[in-house]
Amino acid sequence: MNYILLRLTRRLLRCSATHRRSAAFAAAGAAGWIGWLALYGRLPSWAMVCIGIAGITGMVKFGCDTRGGKQLVPGVFGFLLMSFLMSGGIRLLERIAGRRGMAVAMSAGFLVYAAVTVFLGVQERQEKVRKRTVTVYLGAGEKKIKVKGLYDTGNALRDTTSGKPVSVIPYEVIKELFPEKMRNGIAEFAEGKEITDPELLRALHPHYIGFRSVGCSSGVLPVIRITEMVLVQGNTEKRISSPALALTGKDSAAPTGCQMILHPDLMDS
Repeated sequence: MNYILLRLTRRLLRCSATHRRSAAFAAAGAAGWIGWLALYGRLPSWAMVCIGIAGITGMVKFGCDTRGGKQLVPGVFGFLLMSFLMSGGIRLLERIAGRRGMAVAMSAGFLVYAAVTVFLGVQERQEKVRKRTVTVYLGAGEKKIKVKGLYDTGNALRDTTSGKPVSVIPYEVIKELFPEKMRNGIAEFAEGKEITDPELLRALHPHYIGFRSVGCSSGVLPVIRITEMVLVQGNTEKRISSPALALTGKDSAAPTGCQMILHPDLMDS
């Protein structure tokens, strides 16, 4: 139970303690509890309370690897609260289960731990994605489109001609910015075909850049530059002039429902 409570506390505090560390100090806490019971009745009540609080504080401090009082104090209170709730739940299950109380109690503890772990894990992933997600407005001339972008720390693409960071978007999305005649040329350029009328794309500065990625030793990506890109995240708005965009095939730019992979340097630009 000490181990389960320490792992739950670690998750709530977002500390970096390993499973081995938590298990070691959970065992130390159990040994300390046995020692506390051996001393029970031999020392004044206030001394027993102080020893108990000190033991729990040490177990949380080292078992969760907390940093400073801002983590330790809520960690101790959280540990005690979860211990109280778990004990109440176990006692209730013991009454219901009878002789099978111990097995049910242990199962209940692991189920609670697993449920909270899964919940917090999903919540953390959603929070990370939310922080990396941004609304993007792309403009070319008088036309503008709105897409959902995702900052990707693995995107290290840079324009070899301008040195600007390169973001990635399917050409099926970007070509909506342009008139019909230019759309055909953009599709031809993105697919590596010979452009029927290259003069129509001159303002986009079409060119290729090299790249490397997992599962593909090397390759080239078609790149264009449009008039403007605006990144909106909460109350923050960033305007980028003449952004470089690499074009990919349909629905191949970004995961998690996003339409565009943004260069991480744009986050702090």
